[in-house]
Amino acid sequence: MISFSKRQLLMAGIASGALISLPGLAQDRDYVKRDKRKRTNLLLITADDIDWTALGFMNGRRDLTPNLDRLASQSHVFEQVRTVAPICMPSRQAFMSGLLPHRNGGNGFFPMHEGTPTLCSLLASEGYYCAASHKIGHMQPATSFPWHMMQEGKDRHPMVHADMTRLAIAEAQAQYKPFFINCNINDPHRPFYGSRDAEELDHGQEGPYRIPNPLGPDDVIVPANLEDLPEVRQEIAQYWNSAQRLDIAVGNILKALEESGAADDTIVLFVSDHGMPFPFAKATCYDHGIRTPVILRSPGMTSPCRLDNLASNLDILPTLLELLGIERPVNLDGHSWVPLMKGTGAVQQPFVMSYVDYVSSGWLYPSRTLQDRRYALHFTAWADGKTKLKLESMWGLTYPAMEKAAQSDARIAERVDQYVHGRLLALYDMQVDPGQRVNLVYDEAHRPIAERMKRLMLEEMERTIDPQLENYRLALRGQVPVLLQNPQRYRIAGD
Repeated sequence: MISFSKRQLLMAGIASGALISLPGLAQDRDYVKRDKRKRTNLLLITADDIDWTALGFMNGRRDLTPNLDRLASQSHVFEQVRTVAPICMPSRQAFMSGLLPHRNGGNGFFPMHEGTPTLCSLLASEGYYCAASHKIGHMQPATSFPWHMMQEGKDRHPMVHADMTRLAIAEAQAQYKPFFINCNINDPHRPFYGSRDAEELDHGQEGPYRIPNPLGPDDVIVPANLEDLPEVRQEIAQYWNSAQRLDIAVGNILKALEESGAADDTIVLFVSDHGMPFPFAKATCYDHGIRTPVILRSPGMTSPCRLDNLASNLDILPTLLELLGIERPVNLDGHSWVPLMKGTGAVQQPFVMSYVDYVSSGWLYPSRTLQDRRYALHFTAWADGKTKLKLESMWGLTYPAMEKAAQSDARIAERVDQYVHGRLLALYDMQVDPGQRVNLVYDEAHRPIAERMKRLMLEEMERTIDPQLENYRLALRGQVPVLLQNPQRYRIAGD
């Protein structure tokens, strides 16, 4: 339900009507105090759990996401962005604040520290009208997200975000304010399109919930992190169909922006919070969990280009603030991409790090990855030989199929063990092993690379005062980390 006052509703209706029917009169009458500055608007669109292999503009499935592909052709595409946290709430709070999860306090399904500045609070203080649809509860505390209009929910109707966008733009125009609109699309989050669990939520995939050309198991490509099993193919088809509905929703939002007349004065940014909700992806630091491509279109931008610089989604906040001409807070963990976009400087980070601490159940499954252009070093603090991983990504068809196949296939059995029990330290060559299956950390030929990356991870954890620093030091000494579990305290509210 959208939350705004009766006065706002009346003003939006009256003023937007005046703007349409009597533009001259509307320009002569002040309903509220005008901001004389020429301001750029911002539209931030997020997907929930989209994998890069489902995106046409990322050389994924062709014709699956035509609206996003069209936007990408008009925009800068950042191909090698990694989320700092491959879980919904920590990721969203991190890129909204520009701070690492353990620095903003939101390294699980709980609020950041009170007083943490965010994109919303910073723009609101600059006179922007701020509106958001869905995922409101995943951006906390409320004091850091002073939305003027809010619409919470999990509805996957492809018009719900476009309708909110129209209302928010009308209200911003009625108040003569620039706008910041954040549309958080729930697709392709579980339950997937066409699955039994999605029947009620998606109204039987009828009417507007139906996509025009559903894919079947034979139409998909199995990503390198998963096994090519019939049930896996079926679930990937459901997932890709959910991605199609995501794309339809994006197209409707962009149409609403165009029809408002504000498109030429609006920055549009699209990003996912993290990767696919499957094994070896979401809620882990494997690459299919952390890779999150970004599309960014800005008024007056240079010719669209594709950028493969290694980067973090922590860079989103400082980039947008610089594009909008707003001073950034001190001590941010991200870096602006504006010099890179203008061709005046290179943002070449030697590595990025991603973090998992608390998951939605409240269990502590701490892991870290330090990744450069080719190699990824993993530290899995919970891999003590006793603890077993239990995540939402194990729901559905894929993980049960892997577990069943493991009973008769030694290779898949090893893979299941890798996922469920983890590996305390692991080094993967992503160039030759994109599924991250072969652990090279004890391989003599890779010892120099492993030692260098271990040192870099230690230095970065020391620099940021990482809460798993002492456990990492134990692991380097060949000892077992110590975890203090308190799931009742750290579980997502309402579960």
